[in-house]
Amino acid sequence: MANDRLVAISNGGRLEAVGAPVAAGQAGAHLLGEVGAEDAEHPASSQSHRPQLQQALSGLVDRDCSDKLTAQADAEGRLPDARRLRDLKDTTVSSEWLWAVDPRSPAALEPDAFVSAVRLRLGAGFALEPLLCRACRRVLDPGGSHALCCAPGESTRGHNDVRDAVFDLVHLADATAEKEVLGLLEAAPGLRPADILTSAASPGLTSALDVGIASPDAAHAGADCAEAMRVRKRAVYSRFLPALEAEGIEYRPLVWSCWGREHPDTTATLTQLARQAARRRSMPDHIRLLQRARAQIGAALARRAAAMLRACMPG
Repeated sequence: MANDRLVAISNGGRLEAVGAPVAAGQAGAHLLGEVGAEDAEHPASSQSHRPQLQQALSGLVDRDCSDKLTAQADAEGRLPDARRLRDLKDTTVSSEWLWAVDPRSPAALEPDAFVSAVRLRLGAGFALEPLLCRACRRVLDPGGSHALCCAPGESTRGHNDVRDAVFDLVHLADATAEKEVLGLLEAAPGLRPADILTSAASPGLTSALDVGIASPDAAHAGADCAEAMRVRKRAVYSRFLPALEAEGIEYRPLVWSCWGREHPDTTATLTQLARQAARRRSMPDHIRLLQRARAQIGAALARRAAAMLRACMPG
């Protein structure tokens, strides 16, 4: 049996639990640890087996180093670096794709994309001097921050990947959820304000979830690029909002920075969806579902950033 499973895995099959059904699982379900369980630095690692004091002290040291790097970038006028560092240290950013070495993992990146995404995350330069952007023929800075405001084709593909990752969570909470729904209003049949339409995000309401990804280096990003995009999205649909509300539909933007930081409204929505999904599946809590969704979203954002950079780099 073990050899059969090894062959199946090698051929791209899934590692299914073995043994007779037991409660909600199977007898052999815990022969292998959960993802990250054996790596103390993995974001999904169990906290119960780690020295709590050492973990807390290490966290303080890490945050102090991060604050110093951010302050240094500010002092030296490296504003894109400072913005990137502030976003990356937000607690809602998922970095699990850095550990996803199994190519079958939803959070895994292709080798070329992985290298580019890591270099972007570290702020490593891609050139010694500014280049001509292949997508728009403007200046591409050596750090690549221009690319995250450009490359519309790859930006849209990455947006759709994030939408699909969110939909995977939504569908666990609401089996009737739909993507890209047209005809919500008779007065505007071509209007499509919802990347995802679901009844699981707000009790008693249907929610039109509109995914957005913002760069802190964009021209109109302001002090908080996610909040600026949320405001812009609501302004675009402002004249339709009363009619949508009259139909029992709330318009709700879900916005991330290009580095993975969630807008507070996005955090609240994802948490509500994970709680609802956990209740439907009789799970003890929602944490694992939320963590898995964030891992998929984080990987989609990293893949998007890498693709946008490649689209802008000279051939």
